[in-house]
Amino acid sequence: MTELNTVVNTTLLADYNQATISAMLDAILAKPLTPMEAKQAKTYMEQVATQAAGDEGTQVQLFQLMEMKNKHTTYVLRVALFSNNKAIGLDVMDAENGQFFVPESCPVVELQSPTVN
Repeated sequence: MTELNTVVNTTLLADYNQATISAMLDAILAKPLTPMEAKQAKTYMEQVATQAAGDEGTQVQLFQLMEMKNKHTTYVLRVALFSNNKAIGLDVMDAENGQFFVPESCPVVELQSPTVN
């Protein structure tokens, strides 16, 4: 578990990737969203992530839920981190009412790698 925490902290949660992750959430929210039950959304989005990873010639390394603010609303964004240092934004949950939404399309972004001094 510690190894996964390190991976998350040095990629998805790293300061140098926050603008990229925020832009990914903005891109998801800019497209039509379909409401879906939580379990259904999780299963479907994990299949989408696995397919997208295959299209990239890589594998899903892990799934992570990230709480993020957008304007005046808090969302929980499910993100899949690929082994090639890219990530895909999946479904979002409105943290205020617990409703999950599946986006029309899921953006894949390249993350910055940690720098070694």
